[in-house]
Order: sequence, then structure tokens, then C-alpha cells
Amino acid sequence: MKSLKFNEGLESFMVNDDPGRVIYFNPADPEIINRLLNMKKSFQDYKLTEDIELNPDGSPKDEIEKGGAYVAEFANVMRKAFNDAFNADIFDVIFNGQSPLCIVGSRGKEKYLFEEITDALIGIMRPAIEAYNRKSEKKMNKYLGDI
Repeated sequence: MKSLKFNEGLESFMVNDDPGRVIYFNPADPEIINRLLNMKKSFQDYKLTEDIELNPDGSPKDEIEKGGAYVAEFANVMRKAFNDAFNADIFDVIFNGQSPLCIVGSRGKEKYLFEEITDALIGIMRPAIEAYNRKSEKKMNKYLGDI
């Protein structure tokens, strides 16, 4: 069988300098940053489903049960969103078994872990996307210059 070979632009990124936690993506992919920004916005507007308040038997959940159900539901939604944004199973590599709702950071600058990760990913991508846009504009002008 012949192999189709080409440069995909993928780069590898070690998570917190851990060689066992590596993700691959093209930081200049204009769609991936859009998917991340949309994902971040969707989490800001996230609402619980109504059935989170009830046990399977219909009885009301206590506050600890509601909190646990919320975290589980949100983590599942977040897992799907991260994996979909990167078209790969990266959630476990990035979060390393932690809840996306862990609070991290120093006093006064606390964030949820998923916010910290999303901000770090956007920080990696922003310069690559800006460089891509400059290169793309030059290439597009070549093709659209006569129009």
C-alpha cells in the first residue's frame, strides 16, 4: 500500500513539562481557535439540566448530591467539548484525572482549571494564528489580486 505524505503542521506540546502528557495540534489552524473561543463562551453560559435536581426515583437530591451531579454532568460536557475542539482524545491528557472545576491559582487570581487551560491554549495559538493571518493574506492577494 502506498502512503500519502504531507506536512499537517502539527506540533507537539508537553503539558506542564511532563513528557508523559503530550498533545498534538496545529496552533495556526484557524478553526481550532474558533472552536476554543466558542467552547469558552458556551461554558460561560452553561445551564444545568432540570433533572439534576431529582434522583432516578423522583425524590429531591440534597445539596451534596446536586453538587456531585452538577460536577459529573459538567465534566462530561467539557470532555466532549475539548475532544471535539481538537478532534482527538486530549481531555484526559490535559486534565490528568482532575476535575475541570478545580480552583487553581493564587489568592485573588483564582480560576477554574478549565479556564486556566483554555487561556493557556489560546495563548499558544494567538501568535501562530496572527502569523497565519499575515501569510494567508499575502497568499490570498496572489489569487484575488486580479478580481
